Amino acid sequence: MNSDDQRELLASSDVQRKRGAAGKIWEKLPAMHGPRHLDGAASAISFLIGYSVAGAEVGVFVAMLVAVVLGAVRLMRGDSVRAVAVLVILVFVEITAEGRGFYLPEVAWSVVMTVLFGATLLTGASLSFAVTREVRPAPGDPTGRLRAHRRVTFAWFLFRAVHVAVMAPLHVADKVVRDSFASNFGNPALARMLAPTRLWVRDEPIVRAGAA
Repeated sequence: MNSDDQRELLASSDVQRKRGAAGKIWEKLPAMHGPRHLDGAASAISFLIGYSVAGAEVGVFVAMLVAVVLGAVRLMRGDSVRAVAVLVILVFVEITAEGRGFYLPEVAWSVVMTVLFGATLLTGASLSFAVTREVRPAPGDPTGRLRAHRRVTFAWFLFRAVHVAVMAPLHVADKVVRDSFASNFGNPALARMLAPTRLWVRDEPIVRAGAA
């Protein structure tokens, strides 16, 4: 076997290895709920393209069309339709008659959550503690759990405050492209926040009443 044949063989092996890796990733995509994340990004990206080309009305139409198609596909596959939120958000665009209205609910939600998390911290309470106490009551002295939840609440306060600090100026400046960039990169950050929060709450200390 000459050197040319060896190079061709190595190149062929490299291509097959890359295809195998890509195939494994594609197979794992449904297990990681990848299609749901793609659904959420598809409407936002289609709106941005339509808005950039022909204005807010075209952006709304394209995003609604994509949302309806995705919803129909989900129904035919027996999955739940998750595009309703997109249709609700599009109402804000129609009301404001501006492209940035597509991201107004997210900005408003971040502001509200920042205020709620901050207010509970100032009062010595914890929003996450109040919620989990209603959802999953735990026996014993809540002092240890409250301290843990105050750290969780403070982390979420910082997360939402940073989100507002990034999104609000872009929204006021009507920077739709940058707004979309910040919004789409904010969702992965939200997922990264949810994972440690779940572990933190699950492993919260439970101090039994009367324990030393």
